[in-house]
Amino acid sequence: MAIFVSSSEERPTIHFLIKSAGEAATVSGSAGSAVAEPADSPSMAELVTRHALMPPAQDFQYLLCGFDSLDIGLFVEWGEDWPVVLRTLQQLKDHAKKLGEVVEETYLGRNYVIFPNGKGDNYAFHLQFTEYHLYIAKSEIFTSSPNVYLSINARTMWGKGIAYALDLAAKDVKYFGGKIVEVLPSRLDLCADFKLSPGLSLPFLEVHAVCRSRDVRPIIKAGILETCYFGSPAAPIRIRIYNKGKEVLKKGEKLWFADMWGTDDLEDIWRVEFQLRRAALKQFKVNDFSDLWRRAGGVWKYLTEEWFSLRSLDNDRQNRRTIHPWWFEVQNCAERLGNGQHISRDFSTGTQTSALFYISHIAGCLPAYAARTGTRDYKDAILSLGKDLYKHWSRRDFDKEFIKRSIKLGHAVEAGEGCHE
Repeated sequence: MAIFVSSSEERPTIHFLIKSAGEAATVSGSAGSAVAEPADSPSMAELVTRHALMPPAQDFQYLLCGFDSLDIGLFVEWGEDWPVVLRTLQQLKDHAKKLGEVVEETYLGRNYVIFPNGKGDNYAFHLQFTEYHLYIAKSEIFTSSPNVYLSINARTMWGKGIAYALDLAAKDVKYFGGKIVEVLPSRLDLCADFKLSPGLSLPFLEVHAVCRSRDVRPIIKAGILETCYFGSPAAPIRIRIYNKGKEVLKKGEKLWFADMWGTDDLEDIWRVEFQLRRAALKQFKVNDFSDLWRRAGGVWKYLTEEWFSLRSLDNDRQNRRTIHPWWFEVQNCAERLGNGQHISRDFSTGTQTSALFYISHIAGCLPAYAARTGTRDYKDAILSLGKDLYKHWSRRDFDKEFIKRSIKLGHAVEAGEGCHE
């Protein structure tokens, strides 16, 4: 059940929206010299003893850093055939619900899989191509939010680059009768891979970690640490430190990483991976792909110096503790990612938008409140609501709630008491 969209107009590709693939901030490093090497060759017994007594990450070797995955919001203008495309996508989705995943092909000979479920409430249709996942909303017209969502997989990111993926996505969207008019980075994973000896342990991370989040979620199997998250799943920033070599060997789906690392020894290859959602990208002023290239190094510098670090226990004050030697090398990846100059995180970004959301929400509740109080005039209803709100908060600690919410938003709160009457 193929879809053919006729159009006499030749639509441009996405080249004008991004830089070329050669300018992507994906940096690979050869498995070069290790930072620390033993002075002589020990016996097997000495080696085992030393390995047992050595703290984690005593010897380390840089392998790779760059963008591991990227999700992009696409603002798409659909053509006049959109009602036909929409019906066809729905039919394919219905078939997938009955028969399982459905395989289709575009006129360019590109196969894709359509799934029975979409993505959340916004995107009804889930299509998977070899290079990425494409999620399409039912809405023909986009608003302030994108109506198509693109999630590029790791192999495409490392092997082909962002420009290649976006150009290909523009052609696939065109097949369905659409034209990409704007792209918006939505979620980014920045990572660095190291060969560590010995590998990491949970006690080591718990003792040495200095993090802005207190949420720590380790995954331990057979007494051995595999993954450790710092930050909640829904937070704007989250770090994942995990045994990437073990994951590659276990799943067997990303063995191509061995070539990128330049080694067949995948034991104790650990990845430091920061996951940044749209809220964090906005705070770093990453609003398009030129910002992404220009600010990647600075973002990494902030993440590894101010948001999370591993430090020795040589001072009572965390910010004065000595950076662990391995983590110092992790921080140096800022230069490998591009311009490693310091950038600040603007917590005020989106504040006005958030305030407007609550104004709209309260305004939407006003008619329901007025109907229940019998107040037909909207001005009288606003005044009545104001009086009831005053009574509500006069019996509660508004200042405490204000401070709590401000801290969660990352806003500074001056010392002093709020207004209490």
